Amino acid sequence: MEKGCDAKVLGSPDAHVVQTKEMKLKAPLMVCCFPSAGVVGPIVAHEIIEQLKMEEIAHLRSRYMPSAAVFLEGRLRHPFRIYGNKKLDLIVVTAELPVSEDGLYVVSSALLDWAAGMGAKEIVILDGIPVEGLPSERKVLFAAEEEKIAELAKDKDMEILDRGIITGIAGSILSETLCRSMVGFALLTPAISVIPDPGGALQLLEALNRLYDLKIDLTNLKEGSEIIRRKMEEMAQQVDGMQQQQQQSAGRRGYERMYA
Repeated sequence: MEKGCDAKVLGSPDAHVVQTKEMKLKAPLMVCCFPSAGVVGPIVAHEIIEQLKMEEIAHLRSRYMPSAAVFLEGRLRHPFRIYGNKKLDLIVVTAELPVSEDGLYVVSSALLDWAAGMGAKEIVILDGIPVEGLPSERKVLFAAEEEKIAELAKDKDMEILDRGIITGIAGSILSETLCRSMVGFALLTPAISVIPDPGGALQLLEALNRLYDLKIDLTNLKEGSEIIRRKMEEMAQQVDGMQQQQQQSAGRRGYERMYA
């Protein structure tokens, strides 16, 4: 049990952020990385947290999250964690488990209430857009509040997302920022829907590096992306070979039947 846990919040709260470590921040950027296509959000969060040596400063408890335990490197962790870096004035929020639809509003409100108390002014969601197979074109798309669009549009490697709907906890957070004195925006990229996709995470981190000069080393993600690409190509070749064999076999059977 953590010493910083507040006994007053034990039980089954709708949503409550428990701060376990004090950290004074000025006007931090808050980066939110939740489960999505290709697990790109949690992959990005892991790279940022590890490379920038961020400290876990809080976690969110809610009865709207599945009753399950999360282990990281054998250590029991809260499924909805918040990390901070005082020097970089940065907060990273990540989770391995989804929030039930009934609890999206209370969870996003509790998180942003806490973020406002920490002085957060910008909230960015990093998410994957599910596609079948390996995306043929990797592009980062953005959706933002009006005052942020002009700044994001200066980045020639990103494009604005004309229209669409962002659902789940990510969409709930962005909707809630519209009611607050903070700016919310999302960076999205196509990602393989069924397996972890380091290539999608790579695209999002490249964009984040350009926007905020975080200097995250992308070597591991590039290597992981290349491995996935090769495996997907091998799978495609195997499937193509099987289809050709089936077609040839069907053709021979058809000829034999005609001959008979």
